[in-house]
Amino acid sequence: MVCIMCMVGNDYQRILDGVQYWDRKEGIENIYLLYDDKKDKYGFVSQANALELVKTFSPLYGKPTTLGYNPQDFTNVFCALHLILCREVEQRRRQVMIDATSTTKEAYGATVTVSLMFKGVRIYIIPPKERGWYVPSPQDPDFQEWFEKTRSVPGLDPVEIYLPGERFEKPKPNATIILTTLKKHGGSANTLVSLMRRCGYDPDDPVAKNRFSRIIARLDKGGFVKKIPTKQGKRVSLTRFGEVYAEAIDNQLPPKSVPRA
Repeated sequence: MVCIMCMVGNDYQRILDGVQYWDRKEGIENIYLLYDDKKDKYGFVSQANALELVKTFSPLYGKPTTLGYNPQDFTNVFCALHLILCREVEQRRRQVMIDATSTTKEAYGATVTVSLMFKGVRIYIIPPKERGWYVPSPQDPDFQEWFEKTRSVPGLDPVEIYLPGERFEKPKPNATIILTTLKKHGGSANTLVSLMRRCGYDPDDPVAKNRFSRIIARLDKGGFVKKIPTKQGKRVSLTRFGEVYAEAIDNQLPPKSVPRA
């Protein structure tokens, strides 16, 4: 069972789709709806969608908790999310999932930052079935006008996405060997012993085995791998994040150049 936090913007159906998906997969304990409380066009749309979502969710999951915030203000978003996560994660010991499908770049940055400070918090988005439906085709007579207008919108001063001083620790070289080895062998190993052999360690050497176990423990704590007890021992598998990181290590190629006009 999870607690869902939905940041409500101009999307209604995709937020609904996400809640229904997690309800089928994990079950839902309660729902928070964070809506834009500004008195402008963005606030009007957000509030209308939030009101409709309350009506939809209430008979199924109980009345959602609603909270007004300013999705264009990094500090305001951070404070709103921090308040909820302290209550749900630290006090109630719940798993929390945050829907960042329908929000601003400032709010998305604040969401990622504050989520890294609480164990077990996950973030998700619901991609649209049709991307860029609002963008005219290059063959459309109005495309060039839209293109010039879109790319010429002036900006204000930059808004920094503030991050905590203590950063995520990258795996050391001996740990990255384990990750890439797992990737080359389908993402998992049936036992620690078989994985040690694949990585060039001697499983009969107690010092090497102890060192290898400590590396696996750090990777497990960092969310790169997961250990699953089996009859043969402990199965080690890459997490989805571990797969992504192993792919990045495996493909350290120079960036592609910008295509010429």
